[in-house]
Amino acid sequence: MQAYKYIQNYLLDNEFSPGERLTELGLAAMLGVSRGPVREAVRLLIHDGLLVQKGVHIYVFDPTFDDVIDVYLCKERLEPLAAKLSAQHMSQASHDTLLDIINRTKQALEQDEKRNIVNFNTEFHDLIIQSSGNKQLIQFMNLIHAKNLYMRNNILSNYDRRDHFFEEHVRITDAIINGDGEQAELEMKMHIQNDINMLGTIFKSNQKDDSK
Repeated sequence: MQAYKYIQNYLLDNEFSPGERLTELGLAAMLGVSRGPVREAVRLLIHDGLLVQKGVHIYVFDPTFDDVIDVYLCKERLEPLAAKLSAQHMSQASHDTLLDIINRTKQALEQDEKRNIVNFNTEFHDLIIQSSGNKQLIQFMNLIHAKNLYMRNNILSNYDRRDHFFEEHVRITDAIINGDGEQAELEMKMHIQNDINMLGTIFKSNQKDDSK
């Protein structure tokens, strides 16, 4: 599990390039362990979808536009429900944590701390999902959690919607804290739809760059 966590962190922190070929021997040398634990870690990461096996070779997941959209369509259905339920069930302590995340996000934006912006964005969404109180919803979201993080860290970390996403987070937070489940659901749905719209722009831009 330690080998799994280390390699997972390398992947989420963009230490490897999408599509890069990895070897058990190279990963074992990097971690200073035998190939046995690495082999099991690789198996788990293939299951998570962060690594892909093609024949006998292992590659870092290189998501296509369709891959990203598939994940975000799941988010579009499930996270608005999580926001609605969180407005009904979130504790006062979690309200305080949510407001703290908003404040820290604002500071990170003002100081242009890109890594912290991504981290606080992740904390924001994770807290709302966990506060929904719906075990099945949480379980479903956990299935795509690693891929979602990977895409957010490697594809969306520099996208130009930072001010807008913050304003959307504030509106979602206000609705949840006010106990307005319907509004929280609506705000989260629009928030994710805006992300999906931006994804198209990102991939079109990348395609133009690749063609030069």
